[in-house]
Amino acid sequence: MKAILKKTAAVVTAAAMMTASAACSSKKEESSSLSNMVGNGPSDSLVMDEDNMPYGATMTSLKNSNNDKVKIDIDFDPRYFVQDGTDYPEIYLLTEYIEAMQNRDSEKLEKLFYKPYLDFSVQRSSFSDTADYLEKYVDNLENRAKSEIEFTYIVVDTCLNENESENLTDFEFVDQKINELSGEQLTDKVKSRKLVYMDIAFKDSQGNTYMINDTLGSDLSVYIYNIDGTYYLL
Repeated sequence: MKAILKKTAAVVTAAAMMTASAACSSKKEESSSLSNMVGNGPSDSLVMDEDNMPYGATMTSLKNSNNDKVKIDIDFDPRYFVQDGTDYPEIYLLTEYIEAMQNRDSEKLEKLFYKPYLDFSVQRSSFSDTADYLEKYVDNLENRAKSEIEFTYIVVDTCLNENESENLTDFEFVDQKINELSGEQLTDKVKSRKLVYMDIAFKDSQGNTYMINDTLGSDLSVYIYNIDGTYYLL
C-alpha cells in the first residue's frame, strides 16, 4: 500500500516529467505535406500522435453529480486506465478509497485492497490495524488544518505501468510479497499492474482548500492490480 510505503517527491517528479517521442503516422505526414504545399496547416514537427503524448496531456473529469459510481470528483488521463463501455473501474476504485478514508471506514478499505498485502503494509509501518492507519492519516491532516476536513477533489498526477523502470515502480517487490502472502504463485493470475499518484484537495470547516502534496510534501500513491479479473488496491 503506497499510501504507507511512500516514495520521495523526487520520484514523483521524475515520473511526471517522463516524455515520449513524437511519432506521426504516414497519413498525417501525407496530409500535412499536402497542406504545406498550398500554404495551409502546421508543419510535420507540430503534429503529435496522441498515443505518444506524456501522461496528463489528455486529462478528463468524472463528477459525482453525473455518475454515482464516482464517490469524489476526479481528474485523470483516460488513455492510461481501463475503460469498460462508459465505465472506468480502476478510477471508481480510487474514489472509493478516498471516500473510505473520509469516513474512516476500515471495513470498506479492507474490501478495496488485497487484504493480505494491506495487513502486511499496516504492520510494517507500525500501525496496530487498518482503523489505526486511517485515524492517524486523517488526524494528521486535520491537525495541520486545525479543523475537521472534507476531501473534495482528486487529481491523478501520474500513472506508471509495467513498461516503466522497475526503480520507479517496485512491482518486483510487490509481486514477490503477494506470492509469499498468498502461499501460491499469485502473479500467474495478475493481468495488469499500475502505480498511481494522487494529489487530493480537502477543505476545512471555514471553506479553505488545501492539497495533500502541499500539506504532507508528497502525493498519495497506491498500486492497482487486476488479479484474476478483479481490481484490487495494494
